[in-house]
Amino acid sequence: MTPSDDASACVLNPAALVFIKRDKVQIGILGLFSETRYSGKTVTSKKENDSALLGDIYCAIVPEKSKLRFGIGITSPYGQKTQWKKTLTETYWAYNVPFYGEMKFVTFTPSIALPITEYFSFGSGIDIHRSSVTTKQSVPWSFITGTPDGIATLKGDDTEVSLRIGVHYHKQNHSFGFVWSSPFDMNYSGTFSMTNFPDGLPPFLTGIQPLGPSHFTIKFPEIYSLAYGWNKNSISVQCGVEFVKYSCLKNIKVNAGPNDVLIPVLVKDWHDAWTYSAGIEYAVNNRCSITAGIGFIQSPVPDKTFEPTLSDADRFIYTLGTSITNRSGKFSIFYMYNQFKKRNIQQGGFTDGKYESSGSFVGCEYAASI
Repeated sequence: MTPSDDASACVLNPAALVFIKRDKVQIGILGLFSETRYSGKTVTSKKENDSALLGDIYCAIVPEKSKLRFGIGITSPYGQKTQWKKTLTETYWAYNVPFYGEMKFVTFTPSIALPITEYFSFGSGIDIHRSSVTTKQSVPWSFITGTPDGIATLKGDDTEVSLRIGVHYHKQNHSFGFVWSSPFDMNYSGTFSMTNFPDGLPPFLTGIQPLGPSHFTIKFPEIYSLAYGWNKNSISVQCGVEFVKYSCLKNIKVNAGPNDVLIPVLVKDWHDAWTYSAGIEYAVNNRCSITAGIGFIQSPVPDKTFEPTLSDADRFIYTLGTSITNRSGKFSIFYMYNQFKKRNIQQGGFTDGKYESSGSFVGCEYAASI
């Protein structure tokens, strides 16, 4: 992160908070519009409900007569919502895939920063994560007992804590930043329920229940981020690289008591991934600036464990935005386009086929001193 008065430093790199001279608040809204199309041998379909609205809030606090800086951020670093047509998951995917999956994720980050020398600063933050997960999958009672199909719903939520540490070096027109974010586990607890529960189950299903407790763990990765910035006169340039240790996620095992027999272990075997980014900002004058950027995000999902509830792929990201500054603050708008690589999954499963995704993001942000 280059030196600036951007309050989002409290999350992106707490060490950069030392450049903020006055209390500041920053509020952003992001609209997501995505699409995934599936093409199999005999069917073509696409995801439903492909839009979402997210927000973030950052606040920087500058105590009087103190070198310390404090920050508070509220963000949504993870999250996913996927909904396929039930007829697709029941008929062509043979009941093997949930038709609905959603992860909600909010992180609250209090942080602190301190200058160590004239050019070097240190910062740290505690991430308090709150998350919930819901999946819905058709149950083929019609094939098992001859009664109408049901819906199996898995729900869970949890609150956990992790740590981030940042350092920042700046001299003249150059700056370097490094951030380490610790890994953490979300231990989701909730329920597993089934509708249209029939009488007279076959012997191999004796003991299962229409409603019971559930528990499962999802491991979230350790992250290393490195950024470089250069600025002179009306131009500033930034580039960065991020290494995410997704290989921590081997599988997801749901513990649901006697209903375990209905829920297979979800093998993931994700691999570590890299992200690369570069951007430029040009100040047209003291009140207006234009930004542009490009990035590449590597998918951690291998072909062998690819599944439609997270139809991820390598992608390029292109951004374009502008900012206007006046007496009351700074207003920014931007557009981001995600160009996903097409995935052709041929693993001998029901969900084999081509997956083509795209995504557009429109955001706005307002920042002001308080």
